[in-house]
Amino acid sequence: MEEQVVLDRALEHRFEEDVPEVVRRVRGAIAESLRWAGADLTRPQSVARLLGLDKNLTWKICRLLCDQNPASAINYMPGKSGLKILMRAITKKGAPAELVGAIQAASEEFARITDLHAGDREKLGIMLASVTSEDQREEAEKHRKLAFRGNSAIWGVQARVQVCTNFIAPGGQEDMADLAWLSGLVDFWRLRRDATWAMAAARKTADDGSPLPIPEIRAIDSRYDQAHAVPLMGDFCSKPLPDMRIEVGTDGLTRYELVEGPVGSSATTTSVIGLFGRNFVRRYRAPNDTVGEHFARLYTPVETLIHDFFVHKDLAYALNPQMFLYSQMPGGPVFPTAGRDRGLIAVHDPVIPLGSGPPDVVTPELPHYPRMVRAVFERLQWKPEAFHGFRFRLRYPPIPTLAVWRYELPEEPS
Repeated sequence: MEEQVVLDRALEHRFEEDVPEVVRRVRGAIAESLRWAGADLTRPQSVARLLGLDKNLTWKICRLLCDQNPASAINYMPGKSGLKILMRAITKKGAPAELVGAIQAASEEFARITDLHAGDREKLGIMLASVTSEDQREEAEKHRKLAFRGNSAIWGVQARVQVCTNFIAPGGQEDMADLAWLSGLVDFWRLRRDATWAMAAARKTADDGSPLPIPEIRAIDSRYDQAHAVPLMGDFCSKPLPDMRIEVGTDGLTRYELVEGPVGSSATTTSVIGLFGRNFVRRYRAPNDTVGEHFARLYTPVETLIHDFFVHKDLAYALNPQMFLYSQMPGGPVFPTAGRDRGLIAVHDPVIPLGSGPPDVVTPELPHYPRMVRAVFERLQWKPEAFHGFRFRLRYPPIPTLAVWRYELPEEPS
């Protein structure tokens, strides 16, 4: 009896790891093949026309790729026949055999995991049922959408996506860690010609908010790794490149600003910057420096925030990060000088584990995002397989706020 209880607990533990991992694997394989085919995952009808697929199957596939919560994404997983139809369609398009084979292998693994843990798809969905209140999430999103519309009109700007991606890995010095980060506004457009906007900012602070010395910062894209250049990720920006300038404040905040420009949806721009610093932050706590934090500054009306965090496996202290959302209203508590328990805004959307070896970075809003992340790994000479990934995705994020990844720093070994 005791042996059976131990076995049941072991299976339950593996279930919590196996199912999200295999769902991510299926999503990744399908997304890579559709990206190869040039499909727009946000427009199911165009995907159906491109591949000659039934619109219901295409709708399921696109929903599967858009929903990153395994509990709900599993409801859109095509059956064996649907996946065979998809594989035939992309094969007919001339897709490389390895892409088709990846879908086949992932679907077979999904079937094996389903049999092992649940027996059938329906039971698997029940077992994955989320404890997060969907009603709370939907109600909060409705209010944020109204605020997005109002803020767009007031400030004269909006964007389809804001992306903020943080990376941390061991540095060359034993007590230090390297950092890299991406920050961008995708499909940014002005409703007023005179609108200027900071699309990214950088600063390093202590626990009490006081500025810390900033080590050398370099551009990830080597073409922009020079003094007084905006550190753009040139391959992922709109063409011609958006006009930008650098503003450095007395508080140590460096702002990368989009300058005035034409209005309307026909004048949209996409700007992504990429930066890294070697031996940039401490790995161990010190007086007034006890937590690790990575910010996304939310000052722009955007439809979707993608805030990712990639942690090297050797930095075990950062492998369970928490997400916090702080008000930046001037009349309220000022983060972090007012303390980390004040100014918090309720977050009903969960942190989404992206897995490891390597993490699943697929996001339909940004088809080229996997290439963007790979560019960071290549520039820093990091192995993607050594990283764990985490995602915070929020529709219509409130502004002005800070989305903060946080973890405790350990004591330095004696």
